[in-house]
Amino acid sequence: MIFWSMPPRFVGRDRQLAALQTFYNAPDTHLATLRGRRRVGKSRLLLHSLEPGRSAYHQAAQLTPDSNFGRFREDMHAALHALLPDDLASDLTHATTWRPLLLSLAQAAQHLGRLSIVIDEFPYLTRSDPTLESVLQEVLGRIETLGQPLKLVLCGSSISQMEALLEHSSPLFGRSDLNLTLHPMDYLESAAFTPAWSPAELLHARTVFGGMPRYLSLLDDRSGVGDNYERLVLDPDGALHEETTRLLNAELSEPRVYASILMAVSQGRTKAGEIITAAGLPPSSLQKYLERLEELGLVQRRRSVNATPAAKNLRYRLADPFIASWHRYALPHLSALRVRGSQGAWARFVAPTIDLDPAAAPATFEDVSRTWVARHMDEFWTGEHGEIGTLIQGSGQQAAELDVACALGRGQQRRWLLGECKWQEQPVDHWALRQLQDNAARHLGAAEVERWLLFSRAGFHASLTAAPHLRLVTLDELYAPATGP
Repeated sequence: MIFWSMPPRFVGRDRQLAALQTFYNAPDTHLATLRGRRRVGKSRLLLHSLEPGRSAYHQAAQLTPDSNFGRFREDMHAALHALLPDDLASDLTHATTWRPLLLSLAQAAQHLGRLSIVIDEFPYLTRSDPTLESVLQEVLGRIETLGQPLKLVLCGSSISQMEALLEHSSPLFGRSDLNLTLHPMDYLESAAFTPAWSPAELLHARTVFGGMPRYLSLLDDRSGVGDNYERLVLDPDGALHEETTRLLNAELSEPRVYASILMAVSQGRTKAGEIITAAGLPPSSLQKYLERLEELGLVQRRRSVNATPAAKNLRYRLADPFIASWHRYALPHLSALRVRGSQGAWARFVAPTIDLDPAAAPATFEDVSRTWVARHMDEFWTGEHGEIGTLIQGSGQQAAELDVACALGRGQQRRWLLGECKWQEQPVDHWALRQLQDNAARHLGAAEVERWLLFSRAGFHASLTAAPHLRLVTLDELYAPATGP
């Protein structure tokens, strides 16, 4: 594939772009890896990062070794032959194995001053030709010795296979200068795709579409969130209607088992025993399935921030908002959507519960609030601090939670940052602070609280005002960087 120019409007990923540019520009770096699940924007990021005239991109496929090699050679020749002297271009064209081809690319890099090569879905190549890693090891050693400015970026959607490249048993162990894992975008990066929407609309969009760039790129902010969800997800012919099924079939060897686990969790079966019963699985098999779903970012463990590593009272939840919303709003109504179509389906199936279901918009509001705290932690604490999460006490009907919790400092000097999130239509008053403080006393006893935080969808009552140890945060403020001053 020739790298010429990129489509307009690349959104976000500033930190990853900066890391890649540092890698490309450094004189003594030669190998980088990038991993992340499908649709997370790996290819788009890499293509955007490349420098025209001194780069080439190859998308690998599941083919035979000879076909894979031939396609790679063709892509390199197409991208570079016009930039090279005839002898170097001829070397690229006539190489018959990986070693001479890669060494020719190293010579091309010397001629151009720098050359960056991206190999997308690299595991497809090593799966068909297991010797390629050893060849790369040898070539990397040679270009390091000669100081040739060839930069290789290996990218893959199989997280486990990409991680295996870096393990001690791999020929490439210790060779990589940059290792990036691309996650779904956070709520502010996601909001940049739809700048015309209000903060409330952005929160609803986060609830049903999540943070995968591919999904967000399909949104049209000239119409509402509901119209987009009907068009893309609820419509049986929508671009994302079968996305969950496609994802499971592409990533997992037993998609029906994983689908049953996801459905069980989406229905509120959050404990291991409940999931086993609902999905009809042998008790001994659940853990391996959950670990794979966690690896893909589809399920996450939910535990209190003050729980010990050995704590067994784990609960699980769907980690990807899009997958969760599909199970909540599309899967139960597939037959009705097929018969009646998607027009008006948002009003029938989504709108009545999205703001009331604790697992829907209220949960998204809590996630967004915790992310906001992470972004603004320097405002509250500049020293060492723990995970920003939830503080959970008790279980079942007696369970009590603090939506936002973070331990500040260590040992006897440890303090707490604690917050409550109110996704309600009425302004929050002083009773919310009283409730937060009472819950904190039950959770933590006499522990010192450095800062109290209240997050409100509808603002705050005049009776409640900010104080030195109290921060009041509105929905507008959460989205302020994305929506302007």
